[in-house]
Amino acid sequence: MMLRVEDLTVALPMRGQLVPVLAGVSFTLDRRDSVGLVGESGSGKSMTALAIMGLLPPGARVAGRVMLDGRDLLALPEPDLCGVRGRRIGMVFQEPMTALNPLMSIGAQVAEPLRLHLRLSRAEADARAARMLDRVGLDPARISPHRYPHQLSGGQRQRVVIAAALACGPDLLVADEPTTALDVTVQAQVLALLADLAAETGMGLLLITHDLGVVSQTVANVLVMYAGRVVEQGPTDSVFGGMAHPYTRALFAARPAESGARPVQIPGQVPDPLHRPPGCAFAPRCSRAEPDCGQQAPTLAGGGPHRAACLHPHAAS
Repeated sequence: MMLRVEDLTVALPMRGQLVPVLAGVSFTLDRRDSVGLVGESGSGKSMTALAIMGLLPPGARVAGRVMLDGRDLLALPEPDLCGVRGRRIGMVFQEPMTALNPLMSIGAQVAEPLRLHLRLSRAEADARAARMLDRVGLDPARISPHRYPHQLSGGQRQRVVIAAALACGPDLLVADEPTTALDVTVQAQVLALLADLAAETGMGLLLITHDLGVVSQTVANVLVMYAGRVVEQGPTDSVFGGMAHPYTRALFAARPAESGARPVQIPGQVPDPLHRPPGCAFAPRCSRAEPDCGQQAPTLAGGGPHRAACLHPHAAS
């Protein structure tokens, strides 16, 4: 197994104390495999990605293991992690305008990891960067590698970020909300591009999004996260077909409907990490909550790969 995340826990300093923001996250991802992380903002999706990449904020405390081909990334010193980022693991950040350097041309930004990790000459790196930009749909004959990020559209900038992340042929791509700021047509193009590149190169794909439609079209396995924990996980078809956890069902009900019907809003909001309720964190918002839900924190349970952390799960549909 290429990537194995085991009992990943993260605590951040808040108001003079260390507060858990991620607890017990575990999953695996192999080459040519794809996993999606879904949930509302504040559920822990991006924090999971940052922990895997070793990009947590100062003062963070992390526990558990993140094994990449048997090597624990959490135990690596920063110089060794720098050799992993960009080379073994590429990351597509959710806002390309902040991920790209406004003072560097797009070609130079794609060429930079090639020179750093693969030790290519400037000419070799520039030539390969031009080919990579062409591969992601930015034909150098139309869009010069000498252009700067502000001269491109949002979709074009996102393609540059993808090209830079994939330049060195990583084994794993982490895509954090890669289509959030894009219109529907460009979203579909970017998602198709990611799927094609993953199939072509054999890399693993970890996709982070709040869009359930994107996940259903793109990844084989899904983790539904809430308040820093995985509340349901398994093959995408099984999870979305069964929806054992009330939160998963609530997310589906809150989606904009193609028929124009009004989405069903989930009452309340994701709890502040400083004031998470005892027992099940979703209980205060759950229409199926029973008295024991506020007293006992559920753990993932269920037969086979599809599991849910709920004391009173829905029956399989």
